[in-house]
Amino acid sequence: MILETSVPTKFPYKQGYAFHSKFILPIIGKLFSKDKVAYNYLSDSANIFPFGEALNNILRKIGFIEVKHLPQTFGVATIYHASKK
Repeated sequence: MILETSVPTKFPYKQGYAFHSKFILPIIGKLFSKDKVAYNYLSDSANIFPFGEALNNILRKIGFIEVKHLPQTFGVATIYHASKK
């Protein structure tokens, strides 16, 4: 089982997530930690990390079976479940 951040793909969640992660989250991060860059990193890493079927394919390629993903909170996070042969 893996719990990983992901990026929503459906309207309006995709647009809301993009706005929140690019504008709101860095401001809140700077207020609390004085490090805006650290909070930019979180959204940037979520945007480039493979999610959904892309991560499922990677898991299958390295030998996992019964691979499935379950988006959570409108797609902001995803639970991946897989078994090893």
